[in-house]
Amino acid sequence: MLATIESINAVVNDFVWGVPAMICIIGVGLYLSFVTGFIQLRKFGYAIKTTIGKAFHKTNAAEGATTPFQALCTALAATLGTGSIAGVAGAITIGGPGAVFWMWISALLGMCTKFSEVTLAVHFREKNIHGDWVGGPMYYIKNGLSKNWQWLSVAFALFGTLAVFGTGNATQVNTITVAIDSALLNFNVIASEHIGTVNLFIGIIIAIFVALVLLGGIKRIGMVTEKLVPFMALLYIVLALGVVLIHMEQLPFVLKMIFKGAFDPSAVTGGVVGTVFMSLKKGISRGIFSNEAGLGTGPI
Repeated sequence: MLATIESINAVVNDFVWGVPAMICIIGVGLYLSFVTGFIQLRKFGYAIKTTIGKAFHKTNAAEGATTPFQALCTALAATLGTGSIAGVAGAITIGGPGAVFWMWISALLGMCTKFSEVTLAVHFREKNIHGDWVGGPMYYIKNGLSKNWQWLSVAFALFGTLAVFGTGNATQVNTITVAIDSALLNFNVIASEHIGTVNLFIGIIIAIFVALVLLGGIKRIGMVTEKLVPFMALLYIVLALGVVLIHMEQLPFVLKMIFKGAFDPSAVTGGVVGTVFMSLKKGISRGIFSNEAGLGTGPI
């Protein structure tokens, strides 16, 4: 079963992240950046001031189902974690050190892409039957484009639902189980033949905790993220800086490998990664997996 899933995933992955996707992602990011006058750079200070700076203001809590701080934590919860750790490691392993450079490019252009899609989502949002605001690509397609494009909003909702099982569930659960399995095996807590049973219990426990959060609606999601995400983000930053400081003497060499590998991967990897496109493909795809710019999940 696992081999079948992997083979199907490989075919879909090659199709989704092919040349047309790379052109669209980079092209749209560049187009939006030029149209907005590179707003991600011009208004970076203002963005920090009006997000982190006002995140703790409780006066704005009545405007929606969550406080600004909860909304910020919910957004960060989707971008910090698996994509920034496993995604980056996977990109470097397959695409070489140069993939990091293309992740930087993806992040730079993705800032404008995400700004644009979130702005559209707010502008074309609507209230549901419960009186709560709802938005996202399906709503700004439905409310912003002509009726000829209504099918696209339905298509996005359907494909978005399928994507949640992959990027939103399978990768995270797999990363958790692999980490726990490695720890248990290394400390001789369990035997290798019992891994399947352990993974089943891990999956059930994760499903129960996720259900307890999701069934409480957006308010409970906000309450949980505002308690977990600050700790997670601080721990991530401290550990990342710690790794850099411990290996500070290697920093110039690492930067050299990143920039050289971005345009001549085979020179850095010894021919293991033979093309610039492979490095670009893995860098862009893993960058989007981390920041979710253009996926449509951020506006939702």
